[in-house]
Amino acid sequence: MHNVRIYILLFTIFFAFNSCSKDELEAEIPSYLQINPFTLSTTAAQGTNSHNITDAWIYVDNDLVGVFELPARFPILKEGIHKIDIYPGIKENGIAERRARYVFYNVHTENINLEKSKTTIINPQTTYSSATTFYWMEDFESASLPFTYSSLSDTVVYKSTDSFEGYYSGKVSLIPGMTLFECYTPEFSDIPTNKPIFLELNFKTNQPVLVGLFADNDQIGIFYLNTTEYWKKIYLDFSEPLRTRPNASKYKIFFGFQPKLDYPEFMFDNLKIVYL
Repeated sequence: MHNVRIYILLFTIFFAFNSCSKDELEAEIPSYLQINPFTLSTTAAQGTNSHNITDAWIYVDNDLVGVFELPARFPILKEGIHKIDIYPGIKENGIAERRARYVFYNVHTENINLEKSKTTIINPQTTYSSATTFYWMEDFESASLPFTYSSLSDTVVYKSTDSFEGYYSGKVSLIPGMTLFECYTPEFSDIPTNKPIFLELNFKTNQPVLVGLFADNDQIGIFYLNTTEYWKKIYLDFSEPLRTRPNASKYKIFFGFQPKLDYPEFMFDNLKIVYL
């Protein structure tokens, strides 16, 4: 009788263990989300729809699941109808360590029916936030260019048909014997200094290019555009440089370089200064 009780106890423990394991196993079968690259839609007044949205900040029912480089596929331990918010993410100033939600782009939201072991595909779309102000833009399509130059600059920006999009882009070329290029945007006297403010542009260059700010006569080099043989979109954050210099009466952005090779070339297009 004693042995019978032992067998009954062991059987009960074994059954309970296997039942628990099965329930836990079933509970841990995930659903999957596949997030494809973003599409950006713009109006004519907002300029180019080119973008460099590299990441997706994913929220499920308002809880952050993670930040994923696109395209991405990942498990979700949920099923049924859930609200999925996908925020566009960028590399601020082109730096991988500065991944951030880009506050000028709208969130993509869907209510999704998640099913265990199945993959739901989302093709996110975004637009500029209605709160975005397009303070200044240059697409190189008009007859004249708005740039001025340092008195020491050996060359100027000219229009090139080797364009990123449209008919023209801006191009700078130096030849041996030339030692400096430096150009300036128009002066801005009413640009906000206490808001998120970015310069967006497309560029390609075989020569590092310094980008910075004049606050009155104070010149501050801030960013480098690194060499790339392909057109690249970048988002340069001018919020802090402007915030720490609020008392200047005028501001302008500059691009410049001293050549590191015999025939440096720098091309740029679709400049946008945007703020909220």
